[in-house]
Amino acid sequence: MNKILCVTNVLAGLLAFSLQIAALFIYLEWVPFIIIWIILWGGIYLVIFGVLLIKKKFKSSEAVTGMAVVAVLIGITLIGLFSWRISSYQEAIANCGLTKICDRAAIDSLMIISGILAVIVNGIVATKASSFVSQQICS
Repeated sequence: MNKILCVTNVLAGLLAFSLQIAALFIYLEWVPFIIIWIILWGGIYLVIFGVLLIKKKFKSSEAVTGMAVVAVLIGITLIGLFSWRISSYQEAIANCGLTKICDRAAIDSLMIISGILAVIVNGIVATKASSFVSQQICS
């Protein structure tokens, strides 16, 4: 179970990172600069945290819990920002036609799913932090 959580954390980070890179190429003029950096670094953080769990680099459960809480906050940020963005152009989705709004809606929806995944996985990691340190199952 712990190994699945570790790998899922890495995959959630890679998903968030790669979707944001794709979003930059699809609609660079629509993306606020701060959102770019939040999501890029958020995805990188999730990947690094998952790799550290897999490599058994944590010596205390408090460190695992602290990093998992930050990862949950990143997931909440993903959910909030991209839900707000979808709600801002919801009426235009029905008439997407030749515009890039449908691409934007698809990527934003996947970013919300990535955020939900990050919240669930890291919530479980935070509650089971001692098992990641003492048993070191992520091998």
